Amino acid sequence: MSAAQETPIVVTFAQWKGGVGKSTLATHIASLMDGVLIDLEPWGAATTWWAGRHAAELWQGPEGSPVLRALRSGKAPRPRKGDAKRSRLVPSHEQLLTLGKGRSNGTSAWCWTEDGEPALMIPTEDGPRRLEHALAERLPVWAREWGCPVIVDTPAGFSALADGAIAGADVVVVPVTPDQWAVPALQRFLASYGAIRVGLVVPNRVRTNRRSDETWTELLQQEGVIPEPFLLGPEISESEVLHIASLPIDAGPPPGAVREEVIRQLDVLAAAIRHVGGAVSG
Repeated sequence: MSAAQETPIVVTFAQWKGGVGKSTLATHIASLMDGVLIDLEPWGAATTWWAGRHAAELWQGPEGSPVLRALRSGKAPRPRKGDAKRSRLVPSHEQLLTLGKGRSNGTSAWCWTEDGEPALMIPTEDGPRRLEHALAERLPVWAREWGCPVIVDTPAGFSALADGAIAGADVVVVPVTPDQWAVPALQRFLASYGAIRVGLVVPNRVRTNRRSDETWTELLQQEGVIPEPFLLGPEISESEVLHIASLPIDAGPPPGAVREEVIRQLDVLAAAIRHVGGAVSG
C-alpha cells in the first residue's frame, strides 16, 4: 500500500508531568510528518510556538475553542495554514480552561454516570456526551477528512481532554526524561492506558556523557520495564538548538552539524511512529 493510500493516523503526545519536552516534540513531529497539529493544552504552548506574537488572537478568539465548536456542530475544524514549513494547526483556546469549572456554563457540565462515576459532559450534534468519548470518536474522522496525520498535544496529567485524545489515537507517544522525577512513575502512568493500540516511550532530552542519564536510559531498556502495548522508541538528545527553535527544525538555511543531528533523530522518531501506526491501522 502506498503512502497516499494509507489511512491517516492519529498520534497523541501524552505525559503525566510537564517539563519533559512533550509540546516541543509534538510541534516538530507534526511539521516533519506534514500533519495537522491539534493543541489541546489549555494554556496553548504549541499554539504560542506556532503563532508567536499573534498567539493571543487565536487563544482568545471570539468564536471560542475550535475543537469544542467542532464537537458541538459535528463538522471538522478548519486547520490554520502554517508558513515556513509549520504544520497546519487547530489552536488551543482559553475556553478549555473553563471545562468542568463550577456550574454549567454552556460549554460543559459534570454529571454522574449510571455506574456512579463523575463524567464531564459537553453538547454535541447527538446531544450531551462525555467529552472523552466524543473526542476519541471524532479524531480519526477528522484525520480521514483532512487526508493527513493528526498530531495531538495534550495537557500534562489526567483529564478528559487527554483521555479522549489517547483513546482516539493509533499511536500514543510518551516522552520521558531519564531522571528520578520521571522514570519511577512511568509504569503507573502506562498502566492507566493499557487499552491503547500501541505506544512509544521516547527517552527525551538525553544528555551525552552524563552517567545518571545513561543509568536511567539503560533501565528503560530492561525487559518488563515498559509493558505492552508500549514499546521503547528512539532516543532524542538534549539540544539547545531544538529547545529554542522558533521554526520547524528542518526550516531555514542548510543545517550545521548540530541541527543536522537533531533532524536525523526526529526523522527516526517520525519513521518509528509511521511504522507502528501503519501496523495497527492497516
